[in-house]
Amino acid sequence: MKKLLHISIALTILSAACSSGSNSQAIEKPAYAIDSAAIAVQQPIMDRLAGALAQHSGDGISEQMVRAAEMMLGTEYVAGTLDDGDDEWVRVYLDRTDCIIFVETIFDLAHAVRQAGADADYSLLCDLVRQSRYRDGICERYSDRIHYTTEWIRQGEARGLMKDITEELGGVDFNDPIDFMSTHRASYRHLADTASAEANHGWEVIAAVEKSLNETPSYYIPEDRIAAIQDQIRSGDIICFMSGTKGLDIAHVSIAYVHDGIVGFIHASQAEGRVIVDPKSISDYTLGRKSSPGIKVIRVL
Repeated sequence: MKKLLHISIALTILSAACSSGSNSQAIEKPAYAIDSAAIAVQQPIMDRLAGALAQHSGDGISEQMVRAAEMMLGTEYVAGTLDDGDDEWVRVYLDRTDCIIFVETIFDLAHAVRQAGADADYSLLCDLVRQSRYRDGICERYSDRIHYTTEWIRQGEARGLMKDITEELGGVDFNDPIDFMSTHRASYRHLADTASAEANHGWEVIAAVEKSLNETPSYYIPEDRIAAIQDQIRSGDIICFMSGTKGLDIAHVSIAYVHDGIVGFIHASQAEGRVIVDPKSISDYTLGRKSSPGIKVIRVL
């Protein structure tokens, strides 16, 4: 059985009183669990990454993301690491990854080093992942986790950490409502049991999330227009490859990497089984994938 470390976060909330000015009050957030056994494996990797990134503390988040991505080249691709076991807890691995977890980890790693420099540790990284991976930072149930990349982006925008610039680059409406999880619940272990109150609750939450996401337009750059705008893409931008599957928003996520005259990307490649610098440009890669009609471009702030 895995040993879990439960962490309780106290946040200081400043509240203003009409007659007595302002005072501070500590609000205890619900505890969340991480795998304590993982610390022994992950902390040395974190020390190496944080130490190297801290030497460039004057750089912006996007530059640090690229540097971290370069340091993680060759990391093994492993799918499904977030769904191990029945309980929901913050799972963060620096020695294995998949496409969205790679980008999320690199993003939060850069922010961890911005906050604590070379002293950024695995627990801090886990806490930042909790804040980005879970809706409003609450990690209690499967349905608390953000499952659609569109929601992950919008929560990041609400927190002032990123901006979807797709429409500014000439993006057009992605007219395909998000509903894959609610209409394919049997494909998801935590939602499949219609006789389970927990599974039904999760399905209801995710269906409500889908409805909310569909109320705001989503934009993408069609595959045949990417070449015309790719000179506006910067290293460190988050590149989302749209899904051609009905009801799904985004199929693959990567970090833009401009090098040697190529507007390319770094990603956790399932085909190659590891993190790589893809040999193709973003435009050529998308044109070669029948399953992806185009891209979304997210700029980190």
